[in-house]
Amino acid sequence: MPVIVTFDITNYNANDHNRLRAMFERFGWENLGGTAYRYPKLGTDDQPVEDWLNHIVPAIMMFRAYLTNHPEVTLTRFTVDANSSSGYNPATGFGQPPLPGAQAADYDPQHPGHFGQANLWQWLNNIPYPY
Repeated sequence: MPVIVTFDITNYNANDHNRLRAMFERFGWENLGGTAYRYPKLGTDDQPVEDWLNHIVPAIMMFRAYLTNHPEVTLTRFTVDANSSSGYNPATGFGQPPLPGAQAADYDPQHPGHFGQANLWQWLNNIPYPY
């Protein structure tokens, strides 16, 4: 079952819009138009279940990081809708463990120049554990 994220933000520019779109797309999300995204892309069977550890949570974390690092941007609406099941069990070969950035964010966006793949991989591989 898909996960749908929608949001409205103000005080951002076209470059930010394009970067956010490319960021979601690098994690395997499909842009549904404007600021609405779907994972997995419609018509794909990438995994038997949604990959929350590698594609959904990191994309939402990066969106959050964008918001907290751009105080001029105002989030006016955010929704995440999911009827989903996810998991990982190596004994049964089900699901995926947390993967390195190069494997988790390995999708090509429609406009690759808007969000650098190497920087995304570095960010994903270096998120600190705070305690």
